[in-house]
Amino acid sequence: MNNENSVKLEEIFPLIEEKLKMGGKVTFKPHGISMLPLIRQGKDSVVLEKFDGKVALGDVVFFKRPNGQFVLHRVIEKSKNGYTLCGDNQWQKERGVREDWIIGTMTGLLRDGVYAELDCDQYKAYVKRLKYKRVVLLVRHKARRLKEEFFKRIK
Repeated sequence: MNNENSVKLEEIFPLIEEKLKMGGKVTFKPHGISMLPLIRQGKDSVVLEKFDGKVALGDVVFFKRPNGQFVLHRVIEKSKNGYTLCGDNQWQKERGVREDWIIGTMTGLLRDGVYAELDCDQYKAYVKRLKYKRVVLLVRHKARRLKEEFFKRIK
């Protein structure tokens, strides 16, 4: 991904933040595999709009951790201690994400040059299936750990 047109998110974050604050939209290609299969690294682009203080379960938000790392994950729980987020391709939950960390909300997706709104029936069905996918990911993880422990003990 090191080509002449690549720019690090940290370098353009002030521009992103300013554009969102002014009510504009921002489109970029996220890095990483945590949101597979919805967002494919280097291929798909997400469309963000300004965070307006309202987040529903199932929304995908773009936020900045206190360590400076940018993350795009889905809201799976709300509590008095903040939001719990998780990538679609992950089972580990990130708890305590504060509202003031959230920069924007994903409102669309560009895949193969086609723009998709997030209010279509296919997307809604995908989001409903995610809770089952997380269970499968967790079971796979636990099974892998048990297998590793077993083989450690018999060596």
